[in-house]
Parts: sequence; structure tokens; C-alpha cells
Amino acid sequence: MIHVDTDAPLLSDRDGSVIRDEAWGIYYKPDFNFGGVQGGAMPYEVMTPADDVAIDPYGPESPEFIVGEDFAHMWTSALAHCQERFSGKGVTFKDEPSGGLGCFTPDSFPVFDRFRENVHVIADSNHGYKMIGVGHLVAEEIMGNQQALLEPFRFSRYPEGKLHPVSNSPYPWS
Repeated sequence: MIHVDTDAPLLSDRDGSVIRDEAWGIYYKPDFNFGGVQGGAMPYEVMTPADDVAIDPYGPESPEFIVGEDFAHMWTSALAHCQERFSGKGVTFKDEPSGGLGCFTPDSFPVFDRFRENVHVIADSNHGYKMIGVGHLVAEEIMGNQQALLEPFRFSRYPEGKLHPVSNSPYPWS
């Protein structure tokens, strides 16, 4: 997984025009399921009022939050910006419905906690790739073995004011 945040102007890999002259970010990784590259980009401004955002259905079934031509242009240009081997490869972008709306907790850190009897929450705050080892810890807790490593990620941190430190990154998505 490669994650790049920058304030360098993002220029079109097609025609050299300026796509974005403010902060932007991209992540990408090999996708061995189809022999290509998969990833996403920020920022994406949601214009719908928060109370009206339909979070279901998620992913390709969502008519509102699937990628379009503007994303393809930005993302393939960002790939070319990050690595020269992607220059001129925008035409290979797989044009099919994909995407989704990322969700964040108030402090942008995940929540791992018992929510109700027989309900344990793993809410990743849009950092899924960083959560590989959490499943084992949560399984231990479900079996009755409290895990000290999960304590900073409880729901109780919100009413107790024990939020995680604010990132030093100038980008709100980092």
C-alpha cells in the first residue's frame, strides 16, 4: 500500500491541464484479483446534507458514491504523478461501478468495543488496511479475555474526553 499526500499541483496525464492546485492525496496497491492496481483519492466533497446521505447501499450498488470519469481522470493522473511507469496508462482504467463512501469517527481512530449483549463493534474509521491484526484481539475479547491493546479504542473515550492526539498532517484525511 502506497499513500501519498501532497500540495503539489496535480496535472492531467492526458493534456497537462491543472486538475487540482490544492492539497490532494492518493493511495494505491496491487490488486491480484484482476491483475491491476486498486486505490482511492482525496478529497471528494460530498455535497449532500449529512442527514440526507444514503449510506446504504454501499459500494457499486450506490448510485451516488460510485466513481465516474472525473475520478478516473484524477486518479490515473495522480498515479502518473507518483510513478512514471503509470504515465499514459489512463486508457487502461477499468470502467465499471466501484467506490463507496468512507466513514470517520470523531477523532479519526477506530472503535473496538462491546456495543450490546452479543454485539461487538469493529468500526475502522476508514483505515481498513491498517487493521490486519485486530481480528485476533477482538476474538480473544469475545471469548472473555480483555485486551489491554484495545483499551484506547473503546466508545468510552468520547464521553471521557480521552480522544487520540490530532494528527500533525495538514491533511484532514491523514
